[in-house]
Amino acid sequence: MMANLFNKLIYSAALAALILTASAANAGDLSADEYLSLKRSSGASASMLSAAKNHSAAYIGRTLDLAGVVSGVASIGGNISFIFDVNGESLIIRAKELPECIANGSAVRALVKIGPESVAGLTDLELVCALYEHSVSAREKELKELAEKKAASAKRRVDRTSSPKTLRSAGSGRGARLSSRAMQVYDPYRLAVASFNPNLSSAQVEEITKSILAYSEKYGVDPRLVIALIIAESGFRPNATSRAGAQGLCQLMPGTARGLGVKNAYDPEQNIQGSIKLIKGHLDKYGDLALALSAYNAGAGAVKKHGGVPPYKETRNYIRKVTQIYNALCGKK
Repeated sequence: MMANLFNKLIYSAALAALILTASAANAGDLSADEYLSLKRSSGASASMLSAAKNHSAAYIGRTLDLAGVVSGVASIGGNISFIFDVNGESLIIRAKELPECIANGSAVRALVKIGPESVAGLTDLELVCALYEHSVSAREKELKELAEKKAASAKRRVDRTSSPKTLRSAGSGRGARLSSRAMQVYDPYRLAVASFNPNLSSAQVEEITKSILAYSEKYGVDPRLVIALIIAESGFRPNATSRAGAQGLCQLMPGTARGLGVKNAYDPEQNIQGSIKLIKGHLDKYGDLALALSAYNAGAGAVKKHGGVPPYKETRNYIRKVTQIYNALCGKK
């Protein structure tokens, strides 16, 4: 069992650079969300290309959102430009510097500004930014699906609220909200969660990933620690129940769950939120990961009684296991 887990950890650790370290190690890279944000702020549109070709002078200063294939790159006298094939037409676009995606044969999305010399056709075009087409289109599709699901969820909530016969599980309103920073690392986390339990449905993977990122950020806990805890506790099985009666992904005991306001410990979002809140309290109280994990596993009373990590074999093995997984996810040996 542990061998299988660590085989999966090799995969997840390889993604570590794309997970929380993304904001530090890759701060200069353009993300799909940043591309789409620039597109919105500039008012860029692909639909204006046809009109801009015929009346270019009227569109000077405007920005186009273009999808095409790079068919040539040139650098002459310090001037860089590339040929961009869009809908059967080749456009020459100059650039101050070329992003990695601008290479022969690459399918690219590019924001291109129409320059002042474009008085008779699109002869003066400057690259604003570019990204691989599949990255932008995949993100657009995800955002559209999320918006549709959000709208459907809101409609269901309205329907349930309007019907006095419908019972709702308190606290299960799917209140997790992802920040723009969390959205940038959503895909690597989603893939990692799916790899840890291939039996999860896509909806479960989405809910678990969203909950880990949203509540980790809310309470100030490293989501990689949350993932390590879930692997050790349940192997990402939402319906897991221990012999002692611990429930759900993070194995909350019924009494502990009630104290955290968790009404249904088998609900992934409730379970994750309650567990992150619990481990955050232990981390703040003890200022030490081993002691925090001791309190999570054996209870704060056991930590107080023994003046530190309890001498229980189960607890010590638990600390070692979670710490080992956490370090692997962080790329540490």
